[in-house]
Amino acid sequence: MLWPALILVTFFAATVQSALGFGFGLIAVAAFLILLDSADAVQLVIILTFAMSAAHYPSLKSATNLPLLKMLAISCLLGFPIGIWLYQSIDLSLLKQSIGALLIALASHSFYRLYQRPDTKVKSATQCLSVSDRYWIRPIGFLAGIMATCLAMPGPIVMLYLSSTAVTKNQLRAIMSGFFIFSYLGALIFQLLLVGVSSQTWLTALALLPAALLGTAAGHYLSARIAQQFFQKLVLVILLLTGIFILFNQ
Repeated sequence: MLWPALILVTFFAATVQSALGFGFGLIAVAAFLILLDSADAVQLVIILTFAMSAAHYPSLKSATNLPLLKMLAISCLLGFPIGIWLYQSIDLSLLKQSIGALLIALASHSFYRLYQRPDTKVKSATQCLSVSDRYWIRPIGFLAGIMATCLAMPGPIVMLYLSSTAVTKNQLRAIMSGFFIFSYLGALIFQLLLVGVSSQTWLTALALLPAALLGTAAGHYLSARIAQQFFQKLVLVILLLTGIFILFNQ
């Protein structure tokens, strides 16, 4: 019963991730922790997310805003060591509560803005990198780097920021996929150097990889059939649920 459940969760979470640009960690971490009853679940999610992102990014590469992605990656890199320090030094429950509350507040505010301005025009990949973007993208990337090495969750804060810039869903998915390659590779390196990854975790990841890749393909197919406005609302709903999950899953 364990393996069918693991495969089903992996496929579903990968489909959501591919269609929306994020979500695998939120779904899979919770389910894997229950099914495996081990902290290795986090490492498993890191490995699978990195592999899925690397496989998915080539199909989205043309939609990527490379200057924005570069700034995100550099800022994220600076946040990695802070995240490890927090992981080793600070009460993670308090940190999770703070991040969860922040996500709920920001997602709720974004919902308000979305309904206040329903006619917001979608910006092109070059237009979305405004002066305001350059100001905010660095602290966003820095915070994502902290969350990557501390909680293995770099996606929600970046997704929340990108969803507020009114970029198209493909631009958003492309940036997130490229960002995940970098951030999860960094998180995996830190895990290997400071914690260690067991051979059983590698074997489990390898066994689940086909389901993850099939889910990635299914999500890519579904994304073309999701309308832009519905896509924005769905992203914010999942971000709101992410904040609630982090806040109360102590």
